[in-house]
Amino acid sequence: MTNALGNGQLLIISGPSGSGKTSIIERLREHPQVRVSVNVTTRAPRDKEVNGRDYTFVTREEFMEMQQQNLFVETNDVFTNGNLYGSLRSELDSALDEPGICYIMEVDVIGARNIRSAGYEGLHVFIAPPSPEVLEARLRRRGTDNEEAIAKRLGRAAEERELAEEDRADIVVNDELDAAVELILDRVGLAAHPS
Repeated sequence: MTNALGNGQLLIISGPSGSGKTSIIERLREHPQVRVSVNVTTRAPRDKEVNGRDYTFVTREEFMEMQQQNLFVETNDVFTNGNLYGSLRSELDSALDEPGICYIMEVDVIGARNIRSAGYEGLHVFIAPPSPEVLEARLRRRGTDNEEAIAKRLGRAAEERELAEEDRADIVVNDELDAAVELILDRVGLAAHPS
């Protein structure tokens, strides 16, 4: 599953808000052969998010300038709320040139399509919740969204899963975090890293 650009491999992770993507990626990040993309966004940082680690936070004007310079491999207004997200092409190319590295990009399903359209090959894993009810409970427990936003995220989750299945993404149900992490490590050919 190596990319033609080098000896690294690309792992694209998508899934609805509340599916556990962040928790899974944090665990995968602990593996010595894993590098995680730092996406650029125009949205404001949330509590505990660190600029340069979780996201690179920029103004809309800065983002548009970066886009004009063709610095992104993909961009998207994920929730159609005006907040833009983008993945840096240079970061991806650099990681894929590192032998033995698994480079994780967290994007939505459309972002995954855009990355493939740009000529990058890799494994697309869609993180799914065990059920819509579990997803709703997770979203409510997070406490970051109002009722309207929760309803929108739940509707979007069903659409994303359909698109992921259409794209033949590898569906991983995140019922139990350790099991989901081990399954993904296995699918990219990495041995589990002792904690």
